[in-house]
Amino acid sequence: FRVTASTRASPSPAPRVAPARSRVIVERVRSSVVASDTSDTTAMSADVPSLRLIYFDVMAKGMQVTMVAHHSGLSWEGKPEGFAWRDGPDAMKPKGVAPFGQLPLLFVGGDDTAPVAQATAIAAVIGKLAGTDGAENMNDFATSSMLVAEAEDIYAALQKGQPTLYAKIGSGVKTEQTHEELWTTSLPHHLGCLEKLCDENGGFTSTGVTCGEMFLWGVLHQVVLLAKAF
Repeated sequence: FRVTASTRASPSPAPRVAPARSRVIVERVRSSVVASDTSDTTAMSADVPSLRLIYFDVMAKGMQVTMVAHHSGLSWEGKPEGFAWRDGPDAMKPKGVAPFGQLPLLFVGGDDTAPVAQATAIAAVIGKLAGTDGAENMNDFATSSMLVAEAEDIYAALQKGQPTLYAKIGSGVKTEQTHEELWTTSLPHHLGCLEKLCDENGGFTSTGVTCGEMFLWGVLHQVVLLAKAF
């Protein structure tokens, strides 16, 4: 996954996402939700400010907000912060700019404005600007908000049990046991709850493309990639 520095325009809405029930069937998450940049675009209204996302040139916390921006119907720019992995993950975080000293950041209306930090807040801001937060329908709004929170829970579970380039098995709380529990207990539970919610509602929301669904897809796609890798 790469975020180019070029200006993007969002494609037309993508199909619904149907999360999987367990690690074995996690690949039911449909990759077709990612539309091509050549798709039909929705022109940005003159009164909607420009959007610019900044993150490292990797997935992690950037995938979710990129999905929200890409399927918002708004014009936006994705700019990765380039750095060498040998310099460590903190090497290029904007000093004095990021409110909490971390990425991603969203600039609304130009780089001279105060950025929005935290992935969940970024998703909420884009959703409000684009009208993809489900606010016109209380059930859609509630479900979209729940899916963002659930995606964060899944990401937290991955952080606890899944080894990474900088946090291998044996570092911190990551052990063979926590890794096993992640894939045999934690993820199947989360995915089972999502499957039930999706089935009961005939799809998560009435549109299938709320910012919460796009945010969730960004996490589940990474779960699929990990399932294939391990």
